[in-house]
Amino acid sequence: MRIVAISDSFPEPDKASGDLRFFTLLQLLSHEHEVVLCVSNRSPERESDTAAKHGLIQAGILASENNVQQTLKDFRPNIVWFEFFHQMRGDYLRLIDRYCPMAYLIVDSVDVHCNRLDALARLTGRPDDIRKARDIRTKELGAYAKADMVIAVSNDEGELLRRELPSVPIEVVPNIHAPSPFQDLSKRRYGELVFVGGFKHDPNVDAMLYFCREVLPLIARKSPEVRLKIIGSNMPMEILNLGSGRVDVVGYVPDTTPYLETAYISVAPLRYGGGMKGKVGEAMSHGLPVVTSSFGAEGFGLEPGRDLLVGDTAEEFAAQVVKLLDDPLLYARVARSGHEFIQKHYSVAAVQQILQSSLGRLARLPQRKIPLMRRMLGHAQDLYARHLAWRLSRQ
Repeated sequence: MRIVAISDSFPEPDKASGDLRFFTLLQLLSHEHEVVLCVSNRSPERESDTAAKHGLIQAGILASENNVQQTLKDFRPNIVWFEFFHQMRGDYLRLIDRYCPMAYLIVDSVDVHCNRLDALARLTGRPDDIRKARDIRTKELGAYAKADMVIAVSNDEGELLRRELPSVPIEVVPNIHAPSPFQDLSKRRYGELVFVGGFKHDPNVDAMLYFCREVLPLIARKSPEVRLKIIGSNMPMEILNLGSGRVDVVGYVPDTTPYLETAYISVAPLRYGGGMKGKVGEAMSHGLPVVTSSFGAEGFGLEPGRDLLVGDTAEEFAAQVVKLLDDPLLYARVARSGHEFIQKHYSVAAVQQILQSSLGRLARLPQRKIPLMRRMLGHAQDLYARHLAWRLSRQ
């Protein structure tokens, strides 16, 4: 099949877990299909865009130099894959009706945004947060309702969408990890905590401010040797200002592997969020034990106390970190169990099979029926563009 993926920007897999997932999905799709990524907000002058595009080409993924209209016209895809719900724009849908009316439409939720914003509104109780969550909910579910298939990243969010949109096919395609071999735990630096996250994502900013102000002091009372490393791109000043003798604000690194292989515990103290947390799966794929919140653990199917530890208040979170520091047998069990879980359920091979099954079910769905007036309008627009528009533009 021919697939056009539409995104706001080229994915940068070294800077955000969502970008890593999208990049890997494009790779997996390109193994079986012709795939073109069309970027709607590309900036040729930005060095990061050029580097990201080069990474796609190296991975065997075509990157369109044209706008969405030209890409759809030239490529005539069987599937149009929207990376986020807000790309399901009216002008794009009209172009699809015009150039590839039989194409199936897939929207990847990445995470269900209104679910994440509902959690924030419950946390803060602010009227503005409540209003924003309500507005996004209307727009997001409205976009999903126009799709032939919606991709959720976790079973929890898949069930949420099925309740809201019972007539829309919902498939679950989770985060993807490439687990490294389980390493000798004696090589880890006792007391070293690590947090990994992109700081364009507000839940990560909130998590680190909360952890450093309310949780870390409680841990340090019981285990004064602890140190925290904060790793991630796009750090605002309030995160940079967290640096201290106990907190090392590292910033962006091109590869998190060296840090995940030497740290002792990964902390993910998220107080709100949605979807699956890449930082949690990534740490476990390196055999690094994780302490997180219920929000950090959601979507995986993990068992708290076996695969990772969970604490939802500052006191609970600190106690779970101290428990891992004090109990080497528990530490080893959690490290091993989490690593095996990711290897079994979220490896590249496991997700590739899920993706292929999802596209197989899509191909068996009836094709979209476009109303006669919309088809006639699209045909008229095409005739105008081919026979009149260019003449008028020369006058």
